[in-house]
Amino acid sequence: MQTAHSVADFADQFPTEFKKWKEDSNSIISLSAKSEQHLLVLFDKFSQLTPCVKFFEPDIDAYTSITLLGTPEVRKKLSNLSLIGKKQKEIV
Repeated sequence: MQTAHSVADFADQFPTEFKKWKEDSNSIISLSAKSEQHLLVLFDKFSQLTPCVKFFEPDIDAYTSITLLGTPEVRKKLSNLSLIGKKQKEIV
């Protein structure tokens, strides 16, 4: 799973935040993005709000994962995304 790569990068780039997350929460929620472009839009938006990293997979020449610190505000803003493995919510 690509998430492991971005979690490792997050731990490397934000060691203080990673340690606090590990002690306080240790919760990982994997959500789906519609495309690489959607993933990059999410990264641009959320990197302004919370520590965030993106992972580039050289084997497929694409960004495949982001990891961010899920504050209550951030979690609320991400609530419209589906869990990985579930169908995207339909907007009626």
